[in-house]
Amino acid sequence: MENPEPQGNPKVLSISLLAFALGFAIWGMFSALAPFLIKWYSFSATQVLVLAAMEPFFAAAVSIPLGILTDKFGGRTVFTLLLVSLTVPLVFGLFAKGYYSFLILGMLLGLGGASFVVGNAHVSSWYPKSKQGTALGIFALGNIGITVGMMTVTFLVTRVLIQNGPDGWRLIFPIFAISTLVMAAIYWFFTSDPPHSEQHGASLREIISVYRSGLVVWLVPYLYWVSFGTLTFFASAMPTYLLDRWHVDAAQASMIYTPLLVVCVAITRPLGGWLADRFDALSLLTELFGAMVVLAVILAMQISLHLELFAIYGLALLSGAAAAAVIKLIPVYFRQVGAVSGLAKAAGAACGFTMTIILAASRDLLGGYTAGFAIWALMNVAAFYISFSRVGFRQARSDVEAIPSANATDAIPAYSNVDVRVQVHGRKWTGASRP
Repeated sequence: MENPEPQGNPKVLSISLLAFALGFAIWGMFSALAPFLIKWYSFSATQVLVLAAMEPFFAAAVSIPLGILTDKFGGRTVFTLLLVSLTVPLVFGLFAKGYYSFLILGMLLGLGGASFVVGNAHVSSWYPKSKQGTALGIFALGNIGITVGMMTVTFLVTRVLIQNGPDGWRLIFPIFAISTLVMAAIYWFFTSDPPHSEQHGASLREIISVYRSGLVVWLVPYLYWVSFGTLTFFASAMPTYLLDRWHVDAAQASMIYTPLLVVCVAITRPLGGWLADRFDALSLLTELFGAMVVLAVILAMQISLHLELFAIYGLALLSGAAAAAVIKLIPVYFRQVGAVSGLAKAAGAACGFTMTIILAASRDLLGGYTAGFAIWALMNVAAFYISFSRVGFRQARSDVEAIPSANATDAIPAYSNVDVRVQVHGRKWTGASRP
């Protein structure tokens, strides 16, 4: 007899949301500091863009192993250990001096961004598939933690800690370290894993086998590369871009313009999850990515600051809903939610790193940002094509039985000649019915 599907856990959802928000607040620290480092240490705009890219780079590197470990050992244990581990680079921040030490610090703080993977798998394990889009959309409100982190850091640096001398700003690190230890204790003592989990008894080989299951397991991360990558890319690059290209004040770029971007992403994620629970997620993504293509082209044209901000915030609103719809696809197609979420998160974080480096190269080699934004527009075009054509998805099975274990030699792979049938609130949609 199969174990009953859990019906939800608001306490796990709320605490995971807060812990995720704190992780993203830590992740946003370096982006907020970037404009000030130009002033304090005479770093160039290109150097600071590379610094800001270190956080999504490390988040991408650790997301996949964290997702696998969460499937294996449960969200409660892994999230608690992640929060404790974050205190190490926060303490190191007190002693960072030169450019290379800041590179190491920025990279290690990216661990905060990887908290999404653990929380996403933990929350989804407590909710039935019919409600996971909404639950994970609410959980993703934790994206707003970047705003909290950037505004807090900027306020403390410019209004409070400056009174403690030229190095007074470094006190932000122990402030965040203490908060992280407190959250680790809360997570350990007040959350739990579901009583029945299919993956806790699985071997690492069985969990990792999902990466060989077919094309869909790689298409989903690309869609997340573009949707969630909008946040990681612009949160890393926007303060420096606005300062260098449009001469926006550093404090305004970090405390107003960039935090508003994160708010735009965060507020539409619950809506995107709710819509993905009720309608076909790929049709929803087609409309969202189509609009994002138009805005990305406007962004690349760089006509005026007002049009740039319109395009950026429009992309943020659409990408928040798109990211939630992409995340909804994961538990529909895969049992190994942590492993696939880790792959998707790695892609989203890698987008932030890659696009920030591309933008820095465009600025350094070509003297402007147009080429970098043009590449971004093409990436949006590719995401639109995937969701519109349903390439890969038309042949993939949409139930979790499509994912074979490592020992199932005769199992049907996720990418196979099988019609897709999804039950959405009593209405059956057949993916093969669309050409």
